[in-house]
Amino acid sequence: MHARLPQQSPLAERAAGVSRRPSDASRLAALQRSFGNAAVTRALNGTPVQRYTEPDAEQDITDTVTYDRISQNGRIAVSGRQEAFAEAGLFESANTALAASEQVRIRLEPGREVVVGGRVLRRVLPVFASREAAEAAQANSEHEPLAGESAQVRGAKLDSYRQSVVQPPAALGVLLRDIARLAGGGRPSDGSVNGVHQRLLALALDNQGAARAAEHVPVNPLLDPVDYLKTAGRLIGEIVLEYAGSREPERVMQDLLITMPNDCQAAAQRLLGTRTGELQQAGAEPAVGQNHYVNLSDMSGRWNNHFGAVIMRDGDDTLTFEAAADSSSRISEGKSLGYFALYGKHGTSQSFDADLRRQNAVGSA
Repeated sequence: MHARLPQQSPLAERAAGVSRRPSDASRLAALQRSFGNAAVTRALNGTPVQRYTEPDAEQDITDTVTYDRISQNGRIAVSGRQEAFAEAGLFESANTALAASEQVRIRLEPGREVVVGGRVLRRVLPVFASREAAEAAQANSEHEPLAGESAQVRGAKLDSYRQSVVQPPAALGVLLRDIARLAGGGRPSDGSVNGVHQRLLALALDNQGAARAAEHVPVNPLLDPVDYLKTAGRLIGEIVLEYAGSREPERVMQDLLITMPNDCQAAAQRLLGTRTGELQQAGAEPAVGQNHYVNLSDMSGRWNNHFGAVIMRDGDDTLTFEAAADSSSRISEGKSLGYFALYGKHGTSQSFDADLRRQNAVGSA
């Protein structure tokens, strides 16, 4: 990549984030045993998303956007977390490579024009190759970008998606109604209380995150069922109040992005169509439609490993669209969770491995 690459600094973990202390881990493990949600397992590792800093060098006076990273050849640039730009010819070569694999579910569409380093580049917009591809990824095709849609259809989908995240899930209201019914009928049965517990834990995990779910949802609902139902009612009120804030990034999306899981491996599998265990876990120079991987278990930092789906190449530089398990996020899936990253040649200080190891070392302090 270009020498103007700035230093990356990981997002500092919030005080409320998940740590690796045994007391926290044991509480989360108890929740996992009672519910078995994969988000709990991910939260034990406490992996916030990687973020970029502002570039620390002067940019070309003709540039129409700022950027954080630019490829060595100047044909790909990344601006912030959710915008990437590329030269027109790279879209065709990338889509040819993506279409060559029957299991890869995405294609790339060119968006608005910008000028970066004196070159005309286009916004990179990942989309699902078809409605069937979106549904195979277990994504709601009514709220996902599909290849070949008109601007009007895409805009209507974006409006529909924004509207869908304004109101808290209907399941919260249904659960609150059921809690009120149980609380008003004498001592409830163990089975009915356990049913409430499973539903409440699922909603708390999705809307507050694993750390807050561990902190606020009682581990043993049968210790005092009546008090548990009162606690559950209060917690639902908190979730409703916090819902709008947690979904704010979803409501202000300017483009209809692909919904991504809050987990790097699940995100790569969604884009590339792989099943568990099929992602590439070796290979220094992954091709378009393959993935980067680094094993960080030999370090004492905040990540155990990381996957990133490669969607475009410019010589030795790779553009990825990926997600990282973010312990500060209260949502398990969202359009704001996906982000672009640009990495340099393997074996250099700007490679995927070096970049993630550098961030991991910083995160261990």
